[in-house]
Amino acid sequence: MYRKYHTRGIVISSKIEGGTSRRVNIFTEDLGLISAKVQGGQKLDSKLRGGSQDFSVGEFSLIRGKAGWRVVSARSGQNLFEIFRNQPEKLKIVVNILNLIKKLIDEEKKQNTLFGVIAIFFKFLEKAKQNEIALSECLTLMRILHILGYMRHDPEFTLPLSLEINPEDLRALAPRRAQITRLINESLKVT
Repeated sequence: MYRKYHTRGIVISSKIEGGTSRRVNIFTEDLGLISAKVQGGQKLDSKLRGGSQDFSVGEFSLIRGKAGWRVVSARSGQNLFEIFRNQPEKLKIVVNILNLIKKLIDEEKKQNTLFGVIAIFFKFLEKAKQNEIALSECLTLMRILHILGYMRHDPEFTLPLSLEINPEDLRALAPRRAQITRLINESLKVT
């Protein structure tokens, strides 16, 4: 008997595996980044198909067996592609953040705080005004790199303690955006 794990997650990417199945990379709140098989995930009548599409955010039930992780239930709350499909600038940011997560996070390393930062950012991005998009992306990238230990400490740039994105925090970052971008780029080169 295998233990069933229930967790929130975001499907970062997927690929076809063996005809009707799919292999998905899911960034989960409780298990970190995992690669899991979705048996029959390519079939049109599959109950798992909708919840295991790229950029799906939802609840997942997973089992770890001898051959690795397997998705046994997926309930999609929303799909980031559908939300941002008519806003290419925001969609590009979502894709970049998810690719960064896939690149920087070790598999199966729990990242509750990081998951929270990303979930809050995506929720904020839905309603963000044009002048808030780039600044909120900078703040989120700083938080991601800081949590993962890639951002060098610079006393000039202190991160707000709250995980929320507040207009006051964005206004405080605005005059130093060029310096923050350089610091982020330096940190990304090291990765």
